Amino acid sequence: MSDKLITDEDIADIDKVKEQAIAKHMSDIKIMSKLILSLNEYLIRFGRTSNVHDQCFDLKQQVIQNRDHLQDWVNKI
Repeated sequence: MSDKLITDEDIADIDKVKEQAIAKHMSDIKIMSKLILSLNEYLIRFGRTSNVHDQCFDLKQQVIQNRDHLQDWVNKI
């Protein structure tokens, strides 16, 4: 038979790759969260008097959606 046994070393390698992917994406999620907070601060500070209020609001919504999708994906790893 040509069945390949998975060794403890293979499992350790897989776990290491998963941990690296999670660490990278958690860093991305952290950056996205900082951007959301900064956009909130801008929107509160300058409000509708800003000429880019609507674009900032739309960007904030897109970043929230991207962050949430990435968080869901990381949770599935």
